[in-house]
Amino acid sequence: MKIRVYGGCVSRDIFNFNDSEELKIVGYNARSSLATLSPDNVAKKISDKYYEVLNFVESDFKRRMVSFDFDNKILQSISYDDYDVLLIDLMIDRNHLGMLDNKLVTVSPDFRLTGIKPEKIVNTFSNQYLEEWYKGVDNFLSIIDKTIGRENIRINKVYWSNIATDNKHTAEINKRWDVAKHNDKLNILYSFLEKRLPAVSIIEVPKELFIANPEHRWGLSPIHYVDEYYTTMIEILKNA
Repeated sequence: MKIRVYGGCVSRDIFNFNDSEELKIVGYNARSSLATLSPDNVAKKISDKYYEVLNFVESDFKRRMVSFDFDNKILQSISYDDYDVLLIDLMIDRNHLGMLDNKLVTVSPDFRLTGIKPEKIVNTFSNQYLEEWYKGVDNFLSIIDKTIGRENIRINKVYWSNIATDNKHTAEINKRWDVAKHNDKLNILYSFLEKRLPAVSIIEVPKELFIANPEHRWGLSPIHYVDEYYTTMIEILKNA
């Protein structure tokens, strides 16, 4: 099965635990919010000066992800015929949006490396963000309907964790992040998607696997889980 990933490391890292020939990741689009994908926003272009600034970002991957966000490249990627399943997680939607030349872009950590100052910020918890997200999802799904079909989407229904593998790091997580606020927002987003997708599209693992791992390759975070989460997802995807 060929899988394209649209989301964050929570889904991409699953394949670091894949020792099966049944699953193959064929593409990865990251750090670009569904809230940027409304038809009106996609039609807008930003000036070359913003692309030129990307040359100062050292990482080729990070430059590419910001450029792809500017160009809404995910809509091109999902139109390819090189995959069977599109695996999505909503960790891409935890970031604020910024306005450049009247076009919304994702204020991801990679974007912030550019030093570009948006004309306006749309807070990720605001009603405006939700309105843009709803329009973006509907446009995204209209394109999926013409390509692999909604039945071949899989939503990796994950939540931020407020516990780690030990008390010290549990305390650190709850000091550094507002986990409940992010999870409340996720519930709103999941509810919207679940009304528009078949039940088979929603992947849920036992919530007791949402445990933050301080030894994770990317460091401590409410969305960097223990190994059992990733190995469980591999087994689920084999039957997706």
